[in-house]
Amino acid sequence: HGELGSIPNARVGQMASEALSDLFTNTLLPKHRKLLSLEARPLYLYEGKRTLSPRVLLLWRYEEMIKQRYASFLTRYLGRTLSGEDEPSKKNAIVTASFLLKDIPEGEEIILPMIVNKIGDPGRKIASAAGHQLRLILEEHP
Repeated sequence: HGELGSIPNARVGQMASEALSDLFTNTLLPKHRKLLSLEARPLYLYEGKRTLSPRVLLLWRYEEMIKQRYASFLTRYLGRTLSGEDEPSKKNAIVTASFLLKDIPEGEEIILPMIVNKIGDPGRKIASAAGHQLRLILEEHP
């Protein structure tokens, strides 16, 4: 067993992060809109006479679950990595966060503050990487 910041664990974490980022961006998350929770759906319109197909309800619930899993990935993996001590892992997490922010609207309210906060990182390389990634984001989304 290596300790938490050791190279094998960091590498495995990075590979898992890349795989999950790819899965979320290329398969699970829409590029044109944010996901909706069930609370944000107009369920009140279906009380009374109008009915809602069980299939639609299942799709809405599935969307909510993906939204929750993605938020968990952002906070539990990216958030923890960015607040950790391992500089190479932090730099990779900044690049991953930037990629996600540029590619999909979901989670932007979580990701953007994470990257902005890294501008004040004590490590100059991390602060510089955060600034660089923010410039790239602004070039793509002025």
